[in-house]
Amino acid sequence: MIVGITGERGVGKTTVLKKVITRLDGAYGVISERFDGGFYVEDLKTGEKVVLASEREPIGFKLRKFYFNPEALAFMERALQREGKVLVYDEIGYLELLGYFDVFKYLQGDCLLILRKDLLGEITKRVKLDVLFEVTIGNRDRVWEEILSYFTDQRE
Repeated sequence: MIVGITGERGVGKTTVLKKVITRLDGAYGVISERFDGGFYVEDLKTGEKVVLASEREPIGFKLRKFYFNPEALAFMERALQREGKVLVYDEIGYLELLGYFDVFKYLQGDCLLILRKDLLGEITKRVKLDVLFEVTIGNRDRVWEEILSYFTDQRE
């Protein structure tokens, strides 16, 4: 089961994702968090965080308006190679579509993915979703329950 989450920038996609994974048995992978001027990426199994991208610090290669940390890409690769029941990836965007990071090779079995809304058409050419949820201001406080049900109802 591959479940996608999309929505406008800043609507609360990662917050919804966090609500799901705290109740999900066996989640592994990565979640990203914005900070002033960039993004951290966190390994869900270890809780370790590293800077993935920065708008200001030239920490690696530049893609669009961000500098990406090559060490963070290796960190993400390790996180996706861990064992677990549901692979979580936050978020598929330009980095992945342009081939800088190949998340697509890991998308088998149960997956929970955040997808950039403006790139949805291109992303769905690369991965077949079983269901897609759009997070909105109106549903963001409750949509996590329906998303979670796709993983829990299947196992009972």
